Amino acid sequence: MLENPVGKPMVTKRRKRLLDCKVADIPYDDLHKMYMTDCRLRGISEITIKGYEFAYTYFKKFAGEDLLCSDITQDLINGYVLSLKDRLKPETVNSYQFKISPVIRYGTKKGYIKDTIEFTHLREQEHIKEIYSQEELKRILKRPENPTFAEYRNWVICNFLLATGVRAKELRELLIKDVNLEQGYISLCHTKNRKARMVPIPSTLHSILIEYISIRDGADTETLFCNVFGEPLERTTLQYCVIKHCKKCGVRKHSLHLFRHTFITLSVRKGMSPILLRRITGHSNYKILDNYYHHNVTDLVNSVDEYNPLEDFRPKKKSIQMR
Repeated sequence: MLENPVGKPMVTKRRKRLLDCKVADIPYDDLHKMYMTDCRLRGISEITIKGYEFAYTYFKKFAGEDLLCSDITQDLINGYVLSLKDRLKPETVNSYQFKISPVIRYGTKKGYIKDTIEFTHLREQEHIKEIYSQEELKRILKRPENPTFAEYRNWVICNFLLATGVRAKELRELLIKDVNLEQGYISLCHTKNRKARMVPIPSTLHSILIEYISIRDGADTETLFCNVFGEPLERTTLQYCVIKHCKKCGVRKHSLHLFRHTFITLSVRKGMSPILLRRITGHSNYKILDNYYHHNVTDLVNSVDEYNPLEDFRPKKKSIQMR
């Protein structure tokens, strides 16, 4: 056997192949189960895991129920992507293929999959993201008259989403004790990237929360937003609450995440620092934050004079005498 300069045995290509052969071929089902267990041990969220499960089912329909790890090749993956491309939008294809990629990379690392698989990102058509208009927000944020608790809570939720830009899951898991009304901030302990952050409470929301928490009348360790029985809101229940409130207000848009887009866009228009905005929203980088910003030509036109260098040399107005 060859030795390297420091005297340690070198693994030749032939020996590496022999070592690789010692890793038994296993069903892809088993590999998937192993990776799901690994995800739960690492504390990956159940929503993410459900996404992996859905993509796994879709992939198995294409590749066959008796799929082995040795069957996972670049040709197989390319064929799968092409089959998806024929009937689905590029963003959906990217989602389906990238949600099976962690399992396949895990299998490669463990030696069950021999090919080094590359996943191709399909170019997506960029779309301008709609936000709630001023008129729609006026309707949504108008205080309901003689409401039930559920109607009142839904109104508070919409105010909360617009004022903070938090994600739906962050809102559902927020506890009463996480709202610090004395110092004017909210502590988010359960976030998407698992990094706790603080969100400031604007004056209008501060007044709303003082009243709501008094009416809610729960223990500090209970969730801030609950159903009529005092229980935490389920994901689908929260979605239904916002849909019901928006429809009752005569607003056709009713997406929870649209409040996050609206918060970011309107904050930028009001001149909020990108650094501060990123800290409030919890985005990992500015590129992702930029994806949430809905800009239009009016934004550009309104700001051009303030930042354009030519404006520093603007001449005094006077008529031109042609010769």
